[in-house]
Amino acid sequence: MTVMHSKAVVLGMARTPFGRLSGTLAPLEATTLGSAALLAAIERAHIGSDEIEHIVMGQVLQAGAGQNPARQVGFKSGLAKTVTAETINKVCASGLVALVHASQLVNGDANQVVAAGGMESMSNAPYLLKEARAGYRFGDGRLIDAMIHDGLWDYYFPMTMASQGAKVANELGVSRDAQDEFAYHSHRRATEAQARGDLADEIVPIRVATKPKGKIVLEKLPEPARARVPVAAGSSNGAADAVWDHEPSSEFTLRYGEWAPFVTGDVPHSTLDRDESVRTDASLETMAKLRPIDPGGTITAGNAPGVNDGAAAMIVASTQYARDRGHEPLATLLDHACVAWDSPYIALTPAMAAQKLLAKTGLKKDQIDVWEINEAFSTVALTSAHRLGLNPENINRFGGAVAMGHPIGASGARIVGAVINQLRKRGGGFGIAAICSGGGQGDALLIEVK
Repeated sequence: MTVMHSKAVVLGMARTPFGRLSGTLAPLEATTLGSAALLAAIERAHIGSDEIEHIVMGQVLQAGAGQNPARQVGFKSGLAKTVTAETINKVCASGLVALVHASQLVNGDANQVVAAGGMESMSNAPYLLKEARAGYRFGDGRLIDAMIHDGLWDYYFPMTMASQGAKVANELGVSRDAQDEFAYHSHRRATEAQARGDLADEIVPIRVATKPKGKIVLEKLPEPARARVPVAAGSSNGAADAVWDHEPSSEFTLRYGEWAPFVTGDVPHSTLDRDESVRTDASLETMAKLRPIDPGGTITAGNAPGVNDGAAAMIVASTQYARDRGHEPLATLLDHACVAWDSPYIALTPAMAAQKLLAKTGLKKDQIDVWEINEAFSTVALTSAHRLGLNPENINRFGGAVAMGHPIGASGARIVGAVINQLRKRGGGFGIAAICSGGGQGDALLIEVK
């Protein structure tokens, strides 16, 4: 992509509220959350589900989730069996990189319409018993928490990212007081944005069925989309050749109504319509009383994000496709930059990626109207703002992950949606969504709303 020539536009976007660990959304698989977000994005884009050609979804905690979770999202959403799908894991950046990949497919003319985003159910991350396959000969076995092992643990300098974050915060001179103050404002901004209705263009309420468990209550089930044979696969007269001439047996014919993770009618349920972790009663006094996660550290449960469940999705299409069908795009995904650095120093990488993106596009920081920097910890956002010369008051204006939560596969897509939402409310401009990820990487995406 180049700054003035991207043809990848967003037609619709939606995300679930983010739920607490073992909270309201805990009965739902990550792929069910992903399908709920995708169905809402399709509806808001005013397109038919049979227009989607490809799906790219980010998910980090894939152990026990089943084959290719993005493909599951397609089937759960009633998309046709001919819609291709792939799942991306770039830790916390997964959802953002899924959108980048979607825009690259559109800009490269590989696809006209792509569904993309991210999802995570940290409540459903399993425990692993690694040595069990070979058998235990003597002594105790060890259960491994997949949420920590696959999502929150530094493979190269073995410790949790929270422990590393505390050490890096001390090294960089980011005080406990500064982190607590930033966290307080994250909760305050999220509370005020929710009260004003500013998040309505992002969040779709989720009605979680009490019985049957694991399903979402909808007004009506989606209509399963028709399968489309690619024209390129057909013969010279456009008809499919013998390679595509096949009907599945009754045993292998998917009956969507029986298989979908949705129910209709008067079903007992719990409704979640806002981010569950936001503390409307947050105060600096309360935060100051919280103990550090590690002795001598500065990171606490108050100035770090929670462990959460949620999903976000967007419909990315070509400008020509949108124009031909009379759709007004929400935004254009203009350009992307990524960096890699020392693994423990994730606090530095969002600013590095953003700086690389600005240099690549020729834009200056003052030309960026909206900044979203994922609050992996308060210290990440504070360090990024300092390194880029930004006022912390001017980033994450509707709150961030410290308040809303951080379902790691979904957060990258959420902050892109937050940029689009804020740009549209201010009447347009440029925005940057920047995020760090485990292993010491950083990604930044430039977005424009006209």
